[in-house]
Amino acid sequence: MANRYCFNDLSIDVDAWLDYTGENIWNAVYTIQLGELIENGVFDWSREILDWSNAALDAEQYERVCNYFVERFYWREISIEPFLEWAKVLKRKLVYELMPKYKPLYERVAEGINPLADGNEYYKNRTIQSAYPETLLSANADYITDGRDEEFQRIKEGNLADSTENFAAKYKGVDQLILDELESMFISLYTANVNMTW
Repeated sequence: MANRYCFNDLSIDVDAWLDYTGENIWNAVYTIQLGELIENGVFDWSREILDWSNAALDAEQYERVCNYFVERFYWREISIEPFLEWAKVLKRKLVYELMPKYKPLYERVAEGINPLADGNEYYKNRTIQSAYPETLLSANADYITDGRDEEFQRIKEGNLADSTENFAAKYKGVDQLILDELESMFISLYTANVNMTW
C-alpha cells in the first residue's frame, strides 16, 4: 500500500517530493518572482533606484515596511518588466504617493492613539433660563428673580466587546495599508505549479 502523508507527518521524504515538483522553486509564468530577484541580488532596498528611506517616518518604520514587503510579496510576480522600470514605479509610489498620505498616521500612532478607545461616549448639557425660577426650583412663589436650571448627562453607548469586535473587523495597521496599495506592483495571480497552470 502506498504511503499516505498528512500535513503534520514529519517523516515525509522531501527528495521524493522534489522529484515531482522539481528543484527549481521559481515558477513564474509571465514575468519574474520577487524572491528570485532577491536571491540573485537584483532586488535590494539599499540600491538607489529602490531606496525610499528619506521619505519614511524613521529608520525603524522603513526597515519594518521593507521586511513586511519582502515577506508578503516574496512569491509574487512583478507586474512590469523590465525590472528597472518596475523599481522606479515602486519607489515613486512610496515616496510621492503613499508616504505623504500615511506619514501623518504614523505620527498619530507614535503619539499613543489607542485604537480601542471608546469613541461612542458623548456629553449632553442643557441650560434653562426663566424669569420665574420658583416654578422650576421650588414650590415657593414669594419672589421673582432670574434663575437657571442646568442639566448634565453623560451617555455611553456599546461596551468593550462591541468595540473589540468593531476593531477586529475594521482596523488595519498603517504598514498594511501601504502594502495593500502596492498590490498593483504584482500580478494578482499566484503560480500554482511547475506546469505553469493556475
